[in-house]
Amino acid sequence: MPSIADVRSAVSLAALVAVALTSAGCAQATAGRIPPAPIASLWPDPTYEPERQCHGAYGPEELEGYLSRARLALALPDTRAVTLDNEARCINIVVDGVGAGRLAELVMRGVSVPRGAVLLLLTTPVQRS
Repeated sequence: MPSIADVRSAVSLAALVAVALTSAGCAQATAGRIPPAPIASLWPDPTYEPERQCHGAYGPEELEGYLSRARLALALPDTRAVTLDNEARCINIVVDGVGAGRLAELVMRGVSVPRGAVLLLLTTPVQRS
């Protein structure tokens, strides 16, 4: 019969393997479509951090409801497009600059569009230092 220490180490190892596999699976799923956050000065801009970007958690019907409100961002300077990506289940907002993305994020908050439903994209990526 195995000792309690052996059982604990086996459970710990199994938990560690499960966490590693889950992390690797999530990284592969999001790495291709969410670009890294731009670094305009010393740190990455929190507006574009992958954790704040869309991960496809909303259904098509919910996104359709949010789309008309999200299109208000087109009235902002340097906002190029607001589109619905049914495949990724996100509302894509394309902006020309980092500041335009911050402003679009504030507008989304003001019109009650969840930040997790929006993928902010820059037309020209900021150089990483």
